[in-house]
Amino acid sequence: MRLSEYLKTNFYDTQELCSLLKINLAQLQLWQDNSLFPNASYSIENHIKCSSYLGLYECTEMTDYYPRGLTDWAQILIKNAISQSSHAFELFQQKYVTTLQACAQRGIVSQDARFSDDLPEHIQQVWQQFLCSKYGVISLNGLIEEVVYIDLGRAIVDSITDDRTSPSIPVELRSQLHDAIKLLNRALSHHASHERNVSLREKYIESLMQKYDLSIG
Repeated sequence: MRLSEYLKTNFYDTQELCSLLKINLAQLQLWQDNSLFPNASYSIENHIKCSSYLGLYECTEMTDYYPRGLTDWAQILIKNAISQSSHAFELFQQKYVTTLQACAQRGIVSQDARFSDDLPEHIQQVWQQFLCSKYGVISLNGLIEEVVYIDLGRAIVDSITDDRTSPSIPVELRSQLHDAIKLLNRALSHHASHERNVSLREKYIESLMQKYDLSIG
């Protein structure tokens, strides 16, 4: 799939995003300036040569793309009339913790301190990465739930596989590893073709499935 097709299929450009949310570009920019809403995941610069009966025309067009799930986060900002970054962070933190608790109820947990004693600091770091659109690139839709699935899934995989270096996995741990990879499969982007070889999906799903003879069906 061409990059342009990948972006049009999986993302909204700025105009589409604003239209869906019924906001203008100035409002989106204000959210970003006030650290309420993520930056664009991809910024495309197109150099265009146009030939017609009236002659040759050249120009450069810039287009920003946002993951489609960010409409959910935008609706939260609108519904709660959020104007301060601290208030936006509180809502982000609540959603993160609620999702983490839901995973724990299903038996998907990590002993890493990031999810216990160090959780407040970890969420603050993740919030900054969310605003920088790290998760807008590596997740399927840019949803906060997917952020948690990626963080938690990677931590469990790294713990069980010794940072993906163990030659084999004990039988009693294979079920936990399987659950973590399934969690990652629900959240990690499939990526544009030029990114796949260096993606987390390649490192944490494709490579590990082959290495440890796993299935995520």
